[in-house]
Amino acid sequence: MTVKLIKKKPRLSKKLMDVICEGLMEGRSLKGMCRQSDMPSHMTVYRHIREDEDAYQQYDSARQIQCEILREQIIELVEAPLPDDPKLAMAEVQRRRLEADQKDKFIRQLAPLGLRGRTEDGKGNQPATITVSWQGADEAVEVAG
Repeated sequence: MTVKLIKKKPRLSKKLMDVICEGLMEGRSLKGMCRQSDMPSHMTVYRHIREDEDAYQQYDSARQIQCEILREQIIELVEAPLPDDPKLAMAEVQRRRLEADQKDKFIRQLAPLGLRGRTEDGKGNQPATITVSWQGADEAVEVAG
């Protein structure tokens, strides 16, 4: 008896995945895009991403770029001029702080390692040495890790 493995047809086409990722990179939400009548549900997109490695890589890259755009939006928000009225200016500062904090939290959760998804300084894999000494002690103790 021969068992034939049937390859599952992808849930989404490459072209549709490109459209979804473009929307994410422009700052749109996945649920918002999926509310359109010609788009699949957001759960279908999530299932497709979970099952297809190429789709996951594309989605992850789009989300990282989305985070970079959000970082730029935070900078623009902070640098924008404030109203002349002190009370309005204080209210605007509070509103901007709330918006910037929300975007920053989203960025830290979604892409904590930045655009390339890894630490860029190169120091993450190097050994560290800690030297501890006490005043009046005859020798220093060295711990390598």
